[in-house]
Amino acid sequence: MKSCLALLLFALSAVSVVAGERVAYVSAGGKLHVYSVADSTGKLTPLQQLESGGLIAISPDKSKLYTHGMNIFSHEILPDGQLELLGEMKSDRGGSYLDIDATGKFLAAPNYGEGSVRVWEINDEGVCAGAPVVDMILEKKAHSSVFSPNNRFLLVPATEPNKVFQLKFDQETGSTIPNDPPSAIGPTKEGDAKQPRNIRFHPNGRVAYTTLEREQPGVGVWKWDAASGDLKVIQNIVTLPENFSGSITTADLHLTPNAKFLYVSNRDLTDRKAKTGQSSIVGFKVDSETGKLSLIGHTDCEHIPRSFAIDEAGEFLYVAGQMAEKIGAYKIDQQTGELSRVQQFDLPGKPNWVKCLTLD
Repeated sequence: MKSCLALLLFALSAVSVVAGERVAYVSAGGKLHVYSVADSTGKLTPLQQLESGGLIAISPDKSKLYTHGMNIFSHEILPDGQLELLGEMKSDRGGSYLDIDATGKFLAAPNYGEGSVRVWEINDEGVCAGAPVVDMILEKKAHSSVFSPNNRFLLVPATEPNKVFQLKFDQETGSTIPNDPPSAIGPTKEGDAKQPRNIRFHPNGRVAYTTLEREQPGVGVWKWDAASGDLKVIQNIVTLPENFSGSITTADLHLTPNAKFLYVSNRDLTDRKAKTGQSSIVGFKVDSETGKLSLIGHTDCEHIPRSFAIDEAGEFLYVAGQMAEKIGAYKIDQQTGELSRVQQFDLPGKPNWVKCLTLD
């Protein structure tokens, strides 16, 4: 009996170790890099490199990973977080964001220059293949396309039109039609941050956040009506550092899993070819009742943070410094939300996308 109990406890402990294993995926120079994550420090160690870089999306059940450069690659996620290529689909245009719906059956990406959004079906083998189910022209500079948490809508922020397009989404067929109204207008007052780029939803189901790329860099808080699929701005915060006279735009944003903190990336584009500058990650505390934001501060980071990610435990934040060609790992103070760097290393190829995963 004791030996059986010992074996059971050993098996359970082994399962818990596997269940807590963390990995990170980074795209740079057309390659996809896989890293293991140290639980205690958050530091990254290389595991694998593939010739399938680009935008990254992970299926809701954590079994598949998709990348979109010019072509779309479908991967199986193995038990240790490494990847096995399942298929490659040629595409006649690139994308600027990649997202998967809640069923794991559909993949969406916008094209920035054309102002379009496409939706593809994922087959039973987990491969994205075939002609798009949706190929819809909206307006130029459509920057991201994100499925709503209830999977009833596809939201497409577009920077220069200063809109978030609101599309009804049918999760059975993958089809989309314009909502009523078909778009929500971004902030318009003089001195406001404008031009929504990326969008994230608060877990309370009533609030959404967007980066506001220009005319001043910033972040917007929006009231989100999950039933009607409509957005309305309720707060606008400019993230330009004090006494800064150059050019900054915001790019990515993420909430911690407990929705206690929100972070936005500031890109210093004063000199677009520079490898250093005043790029930063801007931290905010989130009001648990209203979802509104209050500033924590700016943390200098790897130059041109087009993408960053927060691990599923909410303990570490990873920055892809596109022009610096560096990756930075930061520990999140669980009380204050302040960031402290724990690792930095070179990654040639202008890293532009990063995703974190905790294996089940």
